[in-house]
Amino acid sequence: MKIHYRFVLINALILSFSAKAQVQKLITEADKTALEGIIIEKYSTANSIGFIDTTGGALPKDAVTYRIYVDMKPGYSLQAVYGVPNHELIIKTSTHFYNNIRWGNITGDKIDDVKITNNTAAFDSYITLGAATDEHNGVPLSDDKDGSILKIKSFEKADGLKAEKIKPIVFFGFDLSFFNNPFNAASFSGNNGSWAVFGGIKGSTPENKVLIAQLTTDGKLNFELNIQMGTPTGGTLNFVAKNPAENEISYAALKN
Repeated sequence: MKIHYRFVLINALILSFSAKAQVQKLITEADKTALEGIIIEKYSTANSIGFIDTTGGALPKDAVTYRIYVDMKPGYSLQAVYGVPNHELIIKTSTHFYNNIRWGNITGDKIDDVKITNNTAAFDSYITLGAATDEHNGVPLSDDKDGSILKIKSFEKADGLKAEKIKPIVFFGFDLSFFNNPFNAASFSGNNGSWAVFGGIKGSTPENKVLIAQLTTDGKLNFELNIQMGTPTGGTLNFVAKNPAENEISYAALKN
């Protein structure tokens, strides 16, 4: 059954139509610059990790693991990543995405932190809002100051994981079996779905950067994303990759 996109977003964020109309009035010009950047971090390369357990699948020889972060001004929260009519969400590669079929999962909050310490599941492809394991949020390696749980050569000092209470990821309208497909996961898209956390989420460090996906591929990565953010005063902001409608803000870096 097709779910109307407004139903998807409102269920994901627990907003009513009337409440959304009210909070739109709270948006200021300063709010419109709250999205400071989309960070594409080259988290790891297959040839830099040394010996590692390949239970669940070996990494392609030239694979690169990318992490995508939404960088926001302090005080703002990330509520959802979504695709709707006129704003399709697309994540694709020229080859295939790596999915570990034993210890990997479809969303970051379902990754078992114990299983990834010396396993290729640490480089599984998944979507998320914050969580990189069931016990850790993801942070850029440059912001990671608390050591490493990974017993992997290139992560001796920092692993991009911060131990915290994790907010569960909820999703609507998308078939996330794509992120369990070990054979031909090449293009993920939709215009009637979202993933979110109830109440929104802020970054784990003062820099306020929230992980939204980890993607491993030996091909060229491309994406078009749309995000919904919450303001400190209770408003909502919608940033889109292209073709903004009224009350939407176009942000070029959402398209790569």
